[in-house]
Amino acid sequence: MAFSIIPTEKTAYESRFCWFVPTRLQRKDSSALPAKVLNEANQDKAFNENLTSGSFQKAKTCPWLMYQEKLDGKCKLLDPLNGIEYSTKIRLPSAVLPTQMLCSKDGRVILLDAANALFMVNPLIGDVVKLPSLDELDEDICGITFTSGPTSDCLVLGFCTNRRDESIKMYKWHSGDKDWTIIYGDEAPFRAANTNPIIFQGELYCLGETGELRVFNPGEETWRMLDKPEPVYSEDEVPFQGTQECYLLELGGDLVSVFKYNYSDYNVCIFKLDTWKMEWVPVNDLAGWTLFLDARCSFAMSSPLECWSNKIFFSAIHSETTKSCATYSMESKRYNVNFCETKKPFSCVWLEPNLIRNS
Repeated sequence: MAFSIIPTEKTAYESRFCWFVPTRLQRKDSSALPAKVLNEANQDKAFNENLTSGSFQKAKTCPWLMYQEKLDGKCKLLDPLNGIEYSTKIRLPSAVLPTQMLCSKDGRVILLDAANALFMVNPLIGDVVKLPSLDELDEDICGITFTSGPTSDCLVLGFCTNRRDESIKMYKWHSGDKDWTIIYGDEAPFRAANTNPIIFQGELYCLGETGELRVFNPGEETWRMLDKPEPVYSEDEVPFQGTQECYLLELGGDLVSVFKYNYSDYNVCIFKLDTWKMEWVPVNDLAGWTLFLDARCSFAMSSPLECWSNKIFFSAIHSETTKSCATYSMESKRYNVNFCETKKPFSCVWLEPNLIRNS
């Protein structure tokens, strides 16, 4: 075995190199071929390299932004780490176009089509699993999430609130079940934030508009409203009630909530749950982490690049006149609009790219 130093030249593409192991391509028609390279002088340059699961899964990756610009079944997948955008088309068995991306996990996305049918889709390899119809699905649904891809252990949980009395109804589906199980909660009012719940330490945590938490235990099929933490804001002092964007995610084993105005000239407020004191503690520095936030699904990862440290990627922010993707620096307290070419994503979600096909 011998080693030698390879002569290198400084180029504009130094940060885009990575090692990969070439393998024989199993499928000739990849469902997500690279469309173009962003942020380079030659915007029309195409990549013809084939993506293979062996090399791709071991490579340094971050969440990708999957989005639609119009209702035509075509989706784009943006890899912000490498500045590459892919195109794919979602083909559902019903032949009805997908209209909403509801949530994501492990590279799978739950989609809602125009006929209110639900599907679990891996957009990179084209896997589609149809979920049982949820006849009562309507505008009152507050959140939905799931534990894993379509395996024997997959559990999908969603909940709705009645806007009249703010009571809660839970929907539960486990792999192999023919229908959804409906669990009725108590009548205690709960004003849910406009963000999906997350599964944290085996239970479903739902965030309220002012920072309170409500928890569902899937095994016991019971709800409970936590006495603590106390709300971040009282109802009288909520500075953005009705226009807020709230997020709930796990960061390094901790439960984290994020609150922000829709308008880009206001600061982002981050809180970490102190599980010993059961109180929200303000976070002013992400300490080497990067957040990827969206109401449908949010992720936290150790910053892959130094320039990403202490930053937040928003799938979309709203101003008085526009809707666009943006990053936010916790250090400078400023936004940088449009890390993605699209100016108005119709529907979008962050997802962890995954080329593993379930048997």
